[in-house]
Amino acid sequence: MKKRRSKKCELCGVGERVPFAYLVKREIDGRTYTAEVPATRCNKCGEVLISGPGLVLFDSALTVQLARSGSIGPRGFRWLRGRAGLEAKKLAALLDVSPGTVSRWENGKKPLERRAVALVASLALEALGEPASTRDLLGQLASGRKPGRRVRLDVPRVAGG
Repeated sequence: MKKRRSKKCELCGVGERVPFAYLVKREIDGRTYTAEVPATRCNKCGEVLISGPGLVLFDSALTVQLARSGSIGPRGFRWLRGRAGLEAKKLAALLDVSPGTVSRWENGKKPLERRAVALVASLALEALGEPASTRDLLGQLASGRKPGRRVRLDVPRVAGG
C-alpha cells in the first residue's frame, strides 16, 4: 500500500501545501533568464518549497540557451565551464593556454576567444546529452547576434511536481 504524502506544512504544522508555479530568475552577463518551476506554498504561513527537479531542469534549459545564444560574457563562460564539468586548469590544458588566461576570461580582464567559447559551449551541451555542432556554435558566435536582455526559458513539467 502506497503511503500518502501529507499536505500539511512542515514549518507551521497547521496550513496545507498548495501547488503553484514559482518564477525562477537568474542574471548572467546583464541578461535575466526566467522560467516557471513547480512549487508549493503553505496557505497559512506562506512558506514556499521549490521543486528540486524543476530547478535542475531550469539550469539545464539555461545552459542550452547560453551555449546556443552566440553571445556570452565572462559569467556565462564560467557557467558553461562548470556545466561541462571542467576545472579551469583542465580547460587551460585543452586549449593550450595558461590557467591565468582562463581566469582573466572569467573575470572579464581579457576578451573571450571564440574558439574557447565554442569548445566550452559544445562540451556543456555534450554533458547534457544535447546535440552540439561545433561548426554551428562557431557560426552563431561569428554572426554577432545577441539575445534580448530578458530571456524566458521553457522548462518541461516535472512528473509529480
